[in-house]
Amino acid sequence: MGRTVVAEDSLQDKLTALAKAGIFQIGLVIGQNAKDRDFIVHLAPTPIPDEGDLSSEEEEAIPSSKTGQAKPKYPDSIAKVVDTNVSQHTRQVVRMLPGGLDIIGIYVVTPQAEFSSSVSQSKLRSVLTVTHKTASRILLDTAEIRTEKIIIHVCTQTFKVMCKTVDVCPSAPSLQSNAELKFQRGGIKWQQLSFSYNINLNFWLPKDNSSHSLYKTILTLIKPWANNVKESLILIDSELPNDEDPLDSSADEKPKKKGSSRGMMELAPPKVFKAEILDSGSPVASTRGLTESSGCVRLSGTLAGLAFVHSKATVGEARSAVLVDLVRSVMARWEMHCDSLIEEPPSHLTGPIIHEPPRRVFLEGGGLPVSLCDYLFPGDTCADACQSAKELLGVRVRKEHVDDTLETHADASEVMDMSNADAEGVKHLDGNGSSREQSCSVTYILLAIVIALVGIGVSYITFRGTKALT
Repeated sequence: MGRTVVAEDSLQDKLTALAKAGIFQIGLVIGQNAKDRDFIVHLAPTPIPDEGDLSSEEEEAIPSSKTGQAKPKYPDSIAKVVDTNVSQHTRQVVRMLPGGLDIIGIYVVTPQAEFSSSVSQSKLRSVLTVTHKTASRILLDTAEIRTEKIIIHVCTQTFKVMCKTVDVCPSAPSLQSNAELKFQRGGIKWQQLSFSYNINLNFWLPKDNSSHSLYKTILTLIKPWANNVKESLILIDSELPNDEDPLDSSADEKPKKKGSSRGMMELAPPKVFKAEILDSGSPVASTRGLTESSGCVRLSGTLAGLAFVHSKATVGEARSAVLVDLVRSVMARWEMHCDSLIEEPPSHLTGPIIHEPPRRVFLEGGGLPVSLCDYLFPGDTCADACQSAKELLGVRVRKEHVDDTLETHADASEVMDMSNADAEGVKHLDGNGSSREQSCSVTYILLAIVIALVGIGVSYITFRGTKALT
């Protein structure tokens, strides 16, 4: 028997409308994988990326037009779908998802004959494989993402909706299995976990590694921290329950019937829990064997986190969702920060230069039962977050429903104080007599100290309790 895929009943109307429109469409299925079933939260149509959205590698992978001037058009069949467009969409959407939610598959709106062709089936598997790799990369191998993905086919001729699963593992057969798609009346109940995390890491950049990009250099230094945080203790409401215990012990209790409860179920907000991450605090970046350094990167501050799990989730599932949110949030900001440095013209100023990385905001509403997130650079507004949700997810969120109070802007004076302290500390870094450069390069010091990554770099963040975001 195949897997069961559960979706809110409102999604059925959306799929029917797509079928009747008769226009080809492909997009991402956002939801959550559980042991015995999958939960669908939203369908996000894949847009054509604007100029400059793709990395250089992704741009090279896109076939160039013969005229060289024609703008990319939305594909009108499965065979014309460009893998890199879906990959780029995946990379941007994953950043906007809280812990617990992921891209669990794709959907496609097309006639049955086209969907069933061997060319289309090969292309769909290719797209799913690229999507899986892109969504997994940001987690630095700290969490397992199930390789079995779902494909929802909406037929534009019969208006039928079919759901199948396929394993994208290279060693798995390419055969598709039927899955049962259930539309649940009254909505899917969710549970929310809010947390904050203090991070304080110092990375010394080896001088002999100058040929590597800053992004890749720091990536190799962040990985030990990410693996170390996997061993953290995670308290739930200040307690340490077993992983096998249900997160909400009252989830199995049947609600008392008081007339029709459907409307109440749809409006009921998620039950909120507070999570606390207690890591070992042991250093993860060793300076042993490092004789010379070209700079230092400091990641310090407090970040705000959010995760969602289904109503019958175990404590282990909840903890996994929290860790996914933490690692994904750190990596998302590091990627965005590096992208901004590439786009930013070289500065001819001398002395400290502050680059403030993006801070996290949370978006609620938009017809979704869970909250989303986004990252805003200095100068960006809540309206920019709403625009991102509309373009990347097809979700309309009002500005007043964007919570930008949990992470604040960096304090420039604190950054300067930290910079001066680090400059003094470099002189006494190695007490064993190893020769090091007396001062780190100005560029790297500032990147380090300014990389308030995550809320992480220099920014301090005010986390206001366990405020429910949904």
